[in-house]
Amino acid sequence: MIKTPQLIRSLLFVPGHAQKHIEKSATTDADAIVFDLEDAVSPAEKTAARQRVVAALHSNAYKNKHLIVRVNGLDTPWFKDDVQAILAAGCCNIMLPKCESAEDIISVRACIGEKVVNIFAIIESARGVLAANDIASNLAPTDGLCFGHIDFAADMGLPNTNPMAGAIYHARCQIALAARAFGCMPIDNICAEIRDIDTIHEETDAGINIGYVGKLCIHPAQIDTINAVYTPTAEQMTYARDLLQAWGEAQEKGVGVFSYQNKMIDLPVILAQKSILQRYQAAIEKEIKE
Repeated sequence: MIKTPQLIRSLLFVPGHAQKHIEKSATTDADAIVFDLEDAVSPAEKTAARQRVVAALHSNAYKNKHLIVRVNGLDTPWFKDDVQAILAAGCCNIMLPKCESAEDIISVRACIGEKVVNIFAIIESARGVLAANDIASNLAPTDGLCFGHIDFAADMGLPNTNPMAGAIYHARCQIALAARAFGCMPIDNICAEIRDIDTIHEETDAGINIGYVGKLCIHPAQIDTINAVYTPTAEQMTYARDLLQAWGEAQEKGVGVFSYQNKMIDLPVILAQKSILQRYQAAIEKEIKE
């Protein structure tokens, strides 16, 4: 079971070249900000975008945010400069795009050295999906394994990018399974619908039922819905507390399995309810900080 050290329900991509979007991101309710130096930035703007992002990393405006920078890929001429700039700025983590092997993670760690930096690896290809287990096994509990379904669809030659069906849904499940199996954080793909609340809710709800702990976002309008789905309701919290109390009473009597509201309860059920309480408490603590 993953013990998430920080609430990370929503991860908002922010284009590194757009100063207005960078400044606005600090005022959103996203749990994590992902400053993007890769797909969102043209080659001619790479250096200037890196400078803007580094300036943002030094700003007090993001003191309660989980900060991540999506660097350019390992095979690009900008990768090493991106990583060096991030390490010099400090207090930030790295998102690696187009991760396809455990060797990619090893290469990033070699660049990081002794610095304490979490890695969020994005799987965006068929090769990456097939290597998901090896990639996840090289990630720490505070690292993330993410899914980039649009690039995956292109790599597979699929006629659409619907993450709720077909090969994309299969890969989505496989990545969550790999992350859970090796104890890192599974992060769900973006929702391409920016303001369709029903679709955002449906995709997010499917993600949490697959096993994801958070979801990538491409617009601030998506954040509230994603945060709400990944936050246990008051009813879920009450049920979890009542069940844990009943479990404690059963333990005092030496009972390992018992019936509660006509359902069989054993240790795996209890662990799931404890996870719900942890997520609820993390959400409450975040609200207090803000």
